[in-house]
Amino acid sequence: MSPPLKLLIVAYFYPPQNITGARRPAALAKYLGRRGHETTVLTSKQTGSGPDPAGGRITRTRDLLATRLNWRGDSLKVVTGASDATWTPGANFWGAIVVPDVQLLSWLPFAVAAARRLQRHHRFDAVITTSPIESAHLVGLALQRQGVPWIADLRDGWRFEAPREEWPLAAQRRLDDVLERLVVRRADAVVTVTEPLSADLRQRHGIAVETITNGFDPEDAPSAAVAPERPGRELALVYTGGLGKERTLRPVLEALARMAEGEPGLADRVELVLAGPQTAQERELYATPAFAPFVRSVGFLDRSATAALQRSADALLLVTSGTRTGEATGKLFEYLAAGRPILVLGAGSAAGTIVTDAGAGLAIPTHDAAAAEAALRSILGGDVPVPPAGARDPFAYPAIAERYERLIAAVRSR
Repeated sequence: MSPPLKLLIVAYFYPPQNITGARRPAALAKYLGRRGHETTVLTSKQTGSGPDPAGGRITRTRDLLATRLNWRGDSLKVVTGASDATWTPGANFWGAIVVPDVQLLSWLPFAVAAARRLQRHHRFDAVITTSPIESAHLVGLALQRQGVPWIADLRDGWRFEAPREEWPLAAQRRLDDVLERLVVRRADAVVTVTEPLSADLRQRHGIAVETITNGFDPEDAPSAAVAPERPGRELALVYTGGLGKERTLRPVLEALARMAEGEPGLADRVELVLAGPQTAQERELYATPAFAPFVRSVGFLDRSATAALQRSADALLLVTSGTRTGEATGKLFEYLAAGRPILVLGAGSAAGTIVTDAGAGLAIPTHDAAAAEAALRSILGGDVPVPPAGARDPFAYPAIAERYERLIAAVRSR
């Protein structure tokens, strides 16, 4: 264990905001703190209020998106469970204009000013900036100019396999290229969460990149008392979270409908349980007469109830876009923690590779209903074993924090 350090973690998404993107920075703050380091978190007032659940210091700065000037609408309320309306994914008007994200205007000026004040008071040994959002990394650039070692933690692709539509104008694309290059070449260390993302940055920018995956908190114990009751069906397939524009459960639904043609009572044996926000198009899809008998939506669940539902499943469904090789969302690691077999719609993706390498389930092509049918028949036949006990160990956040500690020590030694 390295000597105690003063660390600043800059993260736009953070608890109590109930969103998957908030969990990695919170877990890093928690477990780096457990390893004896003094952590300070810099985030937005948009995330909520209250003390840092990780036990360190926290500064929630002003953000125009947390005021009446919020031009993004209610989408964030939906994906955090504050509203039961349908979800409208994708960038809105301003999100399609401001590069790299609207928080460059709404939050970054306040975040940089707060970071400089915190640095004058605490004299940090290192700063970790984590995206999404990409403009958060410019806080690290500002502190690096004051002599603070800086680690840029990229949880999504930026110019490679970005989980957003491409910028419409060439000038926007050039500016985004410049900002990505500035961040990854200036940072003292760059981290991504999957090897395809790391390989891309190494190839395009000629830099060293560390792959440190997302993970799960072993102390996130579910509360079965608040989980939705599971009816007595033979097979419960569970999907938790939102899907958005690029991902769909249609292949699984088509497979179930096709299987039901030869097995009229199948809907009495199999159900697809959905927890999380839905788009209007998804609700229309699930209401299709051939699909509706299999679908049970339980709405938005809190974190404990979600974990309990995941652990009650016979199989967990993980859906990728089918277009991004580096895709492995935080949900995957929640699933690994649940210890239930995982069916990944995304063979060839980082998520599919992680699951199959760990012996934790199956990976099939994203949009292949025939492959989904074969996989479901294997699950029904008991041919997909429960993941081995050690499959999830490398992805526990205490182990990930230890890897981060070694990286911070290496950066400071340089």
